[in-house]
Amino acid sequence: MIEYNIRSLKIGSEKYKIIRNDVLKFLKFYRGPEWDIIFLDPPYKIKSDKMKEIFDIISTKKVSKANTLIVYEYFFKRDIKEEIKKLKLIKESHFGDKKVIYLSPY
Repeated sequence: MIEYNIRSLKIGSEKYKIIRNDVLKFLKFYRGPEWDIIFLDPPYKIKSDKMKEIFDIISTKKVSKANTLIVYEYFFKRDIKEEIKKLKLIKESHFGDKKVIYLSPY
């Protein structure tokens, strides 16, 4: 779906990179440019400690900038306070059984 949307938008291949990898392994060893946008759409049943670890890496390593937008989709009944406590909440949307929140690392 991501590739289809990119083709539809006619975005040049030098402007994006799709990476298929375990997110924790990838983040722990990532040494590249800081991102402008980070999309997180994990399985609804993912453990909270795993998401907290992901957010901790995003907020402490050089993968994000002060104005990076983090978009996180999750099951609406999930308590995410501990997961995102190092991030700033910008906006929250509710769609059926999911929530989408927009965060900033600083």
